[in-house]
Amino acid sequence: MNNSSFLLDHSSFLIFGAARSGLAAARLLQSFNKRVALYDEAQGARGEEIRRLAEAEGLPLLTHLDGGEIAEQWEVLVLSPGIPTTHPLVAAAEEGGCVVRSEIEIGYQACPAPIAAITGTNGKTTVTHLLTHLLQQAGRPAVMAGNVGRALCDAVLEEPQLLLPDAAVVCEVSSYQLETIERFNPKVACVLNITPDHLDRYKVMANYMEAKRRVTENQGTEAVLVLNADDKNCLSFLPRVRATVWQFSLGNRVSRGAFLEGDTLFLAPGEGIEPLAVMSRSEVPLPGSHNVANVLAALIMGYVLGLAPETMAQAVRTFRAVSHRIELIREIGGVRFFNDSKATNLDSVEKALEGFADPRTEPGLQPDCRVILIAGGRDKGAPWTPLCPLVRRSVKGLICIGEAAPIARKAWGDCVATVCDAGDMEEALRIARSLAKPGDVVLLSPGCASFDMYKNFEERGDHFRSIVQGMPEESRPLTA
Repeated sequence: MNNSSFLLDHSSFLIFGAARSGLAAARLLQSFNKRVALYDEAQGARGEEIRRLAEAEGLPLLTHLDGGEIAEQWEVLVLSPGIPTTHPLVAAAEEGGCVVRSEIEIGYQACPAPIAAITGTNGKTTVTHLLTHLLQQAGRPAVMAGNVGRALCDAVLEEPQLLLPDAAVVCEVSSYQLETIERFNPKVACVLNITPDHLDRYKVMANYMEAKRRVTENQGTEAVLVLNADDKNCLSFLPRVRATVWQFSLGNRVSRGAFLEGDTLFLAPGEGIEPLAVMSRSEVPLPGSHNVANVLAALIMGYVLGLAPETMAQAVRTFRAVSHRIELIREIGGVRFFNDSKATNLDSVEKALEGFADPRTEPGLQPDCRVILIAGGRDKGAPWTPLCPLVRRSVKGLICIGEAAPIARKAWGDCVATVCDAGDMEEALRIARSLAKPGDVVLLSPGCASFDMYKNFEERGDHFRSIVQGMPEESRPLTA
């Protein structure tokens, strides 16, 4: 662990960004009788909403500051995940001697229970929900927090069960949150995978990977790091890891970790110990190989936290898909509608399309494309064209939305039979309904952030769901 200062020894905290995690940090700090204020640059309706929230929490709200003022008046600047460390105010505050930290750092330093931290480009939310389910089904007091929706600071403040001796926090952590940790040292950490994402913020993959690696920055040999043995980016961390490493693989045996062999998921407790058969792949209730990998990772973490393999197997069988991740909303006239709003990067779109792609590969055979794909939003800088073969094999209609609509059309327009632009989700679904035939799939899998049209991906998915749930049963196309 770092020999750095204990954050809660400081007396004054300025929260930069009055969103969910910022407000949570403020509430927890207030409970420790710290001097706390909010700073946010939002204007218009959002600015007015923040003013009301600050007033309700009894927090001063600042709207105009310079970096020098921050360092003069505040000891700690707490960054919301959406605020980059390159922001001029942040740089000026640091230069003036202000400590800059994330909300999860404050939550960690105040948390009485061990933390299982899950990061990676894709699958974080599914594995966070799954591990929480495994623990709770075994009768353990487990609380889910972090980037998954409920801020860690709120969980620490509101959950007395975290004081119980066998309690645990299952915490989804993003690269943004990890940028400004200090002592954050989870009992078990997991990096599921690393593929291009957030390059609009990080510019190059090396910077993004370094942010992810920080999940194990403070871990020693008493802690566990779970890595994807099939992902070379994950394995590149090994030379700098001090934690005890467990690995998971879909293609190879590992001596300590979990792997798929044939149709069976195995747990391997360590060198020289016979692997334990846990369950059949056919018993995993989630579609796709990527979800088998997610289950393997969760099994390792559950085992490290003291769960029996047979108990975990039974819990996996009863697990259900997470909202906004390839979530079947409804079938209308033989057409299935899936909400994959959580697909905020192109690797997630790839995983979703692989689940629907025509498996036939014989030369000269015309693919039986059946996906109407709704894609677009705020682009994050990753290349689109590598997905062209998969789009060509699985997508019959492409509906482009949001700021990235021209990018999606340019990259994939020649790969599909029909391409349309839509001004909003209602129009996108009207077009999708008119294109879809019985047996087809309408898939919202944007591959982009939501912030050009929605507050977050949840709001985008909820809007999609509400429109689909309100559609008439008739198989005729919707009218404007």
